[in-house]
Amino acid sequence: MSGLRRGFTLIEVMVASVIFMLFISSVYGVYRAANQSMAHAEAQEDLYQTGRVLLAQINAELTCAYQPATDTTSELLGTDSTTSASDALQQDQLAFLTTGHVVGSDEVAGDVTRVTYLMVGEGQDTQPGLYIEESLHPGLEMSDEEPAKRLLSPLVVGFNCKYLPASGDWLTEWQGQTTLPRAVRIELTLQSKQRGAKPLVLVTTANLTMATAPASTTEGGADAQ
Repeated sequence: MSGLRRGFTLIEVMVASVIFMLFISSVYGVYRAANQSMAHAEAQEDLYQTGRVLLAQINAELTCAYQPATDTTSELLGTDSTTSASDALQQDQLAFLTTGHVVGSDEVAGDVTRVTYLMVGEGQDTQPGLYIEESLHPGLEMSDEEPAKRLLSPLVVGFNCKYLPASGDWLTEWQGQTTLPRAVRIELTLQSKQRGAKPLVLVTTANLTMATAPASTTEGGADAQ
């Protein structure tokens, strides 16, 4: 006697379909989480690399800061940003003469250049971020036009500077001084464009002891913070 072949019931098919959908959903969830984690890690790495390059550039130029022997006031000017909110990011401005600035790939360092680092915020005509102004012939400009701003990175949302005098504690501004500071502390805050990404804060301290040696009797340098 031949046996009867029995197919799947509707309930069994529905249960199998639900189990299959749950399995696919879990696999997709793991894949999506891994993909998001990888994208976040790559974005943070790009952010960190951008910050390192910018800090290295500013540090190299500050260590080559130039102060003419005939000048009675400091050629380095540091302006502290004024914010009413305690949690607002600083957007300072830093200008100085340097022999370490390279304008283009075919240029070499050595000429005296005035550079100004400044932030441009939201609501202005240009893209927000950290900018630089370059004056290739400081003091010899034939017009009153301001140097054109060049965007360094739109990822920078905070720029904070502090200055170490020959004696005393760190200052938030460097205005009306007669010499260069012994050291300048630069703090960059960078923000990724990814949703929910946390800001990254990088800090470096440029030692200007060699640049200030002729005008200062203080020995030693500044410790990085």
